[in-house]
Formats: sequence, C-alpha cells, structure tokens
Amino acid sequence: MYGQRCSLPIAATVLFLLLLLLSFMILTGCRGGQPPAAGEDGFLVIRGAAVESEVRLSMEEIKALEGGLVEDDYFSVNSYGTKQYFHFKGVWVWHLLKEKANLKEHASRLSFIAGDGYEVEYTLEEVKRDDYIDEQNPEKQYKMILAWEEDGWEYNPGEGNPLKLVVGQREPGDVNKPYWVRNVKTIRVD
Repeated sequence: MYGQRCSLPIAATVLFLLLLLLSFMILTGCRGGQPPAAGEDGFLVIRGAAVESEVRLSMEEIKALEGGLVEDDYFSVNSYGTKQYFHFKGVWVWHLLKEKANLKEHASRLSFIAGDGYEVEYTLEEVKRDDYIDEQNPEKQYKMILAWEEDGWEYNPGEGNPLKLVVGQREPGDVNKPYWVRNVKTIRVD
C-alpha cells in the first residue's frame, strides 16, 4: 500500500518534467544544442573556409544580378526514370559567387544546404559549367542556377527559403533531379 501512495506523486513529477522538457524543445526549435542553420527565411548565406567573409543576400539583391539571370525549361530525370520539363527563373550560381562572394584561391568544393539540412555537394568546376545537357534536346545547354520561380509561380518565402538549386544533366541518362535542392539557405564553400 505504501508503494501505491508514492507512485502518484512520482508519476506526477515525471509527467511534469516531461512536459517541461517538451516545452523547452518546442521553444528552442528542437535544435538539441546545435546552432541554428545559417541564414533566415528569405536570405541566402555564403560562408565557409574558402570565403573571405560571410555574405548574406536578400532576394532583392539576388534578383538584381541581371548579368547572371537565367530563364529556361530545364529537363529532369528522377530516380524512377520519370522525365519532365520545368520552367525556371533564377540566377547562375557561378555569376552570383563571382559578383557577391570573395572566394579564396583554394576554393574547390561547394555544399548547398536546405533549411531542413538536406545537402548536396559540387566541385567549383561543376558550378562554373555552362554546358549541362538535356538528353532529349542535344542543342540545349544549361547553367547551374538558384531559381526563385517555377512554371510561372514564385516560391513563397513563408514556406521556407524561396530558392531552389537546379542543374541539367552531366551526360545522357544522368538522373539529375535528386540533386535539385529546395529551400536553399546556405552555400558553404571549402
């Protein structure tokens, strides 16, 4: 009987502690002590060991890079073999880096990181390319872009960062769509 009387206060204490922990996790965004992702919604951050100093760009600044603006139909192949075209407006990543980021000589690798942590990595040479292909149209050549509009609709900043990394195929048969990154928040240059 003694054990039964004490179990209620212990259960209440455990429940209180769990609720307190849950409230703390909700208020801190469940980051578990990790620093928040660089950048905030609506901004792109360029940082890393191969950047002289961190750069923070608004959508207005990105859209103003007229010499690097790209509008085109990009061909994609997903992991299931589905082939599809999407119309994008955006900026050539290499142009953006040349104009806005002061890269160090040893810059060789770039990681594009989404708000949810999804990340893809490319070499600097891959970012500079302007000859990605469309296997169905050998005449086409594409640049790697950060798009803010798809099929006539601008991405909504209220649903994360309004930028998507888009790249054509390296060669015929290349499955390129898994390397497109939605909600790009950070470009890390190493």
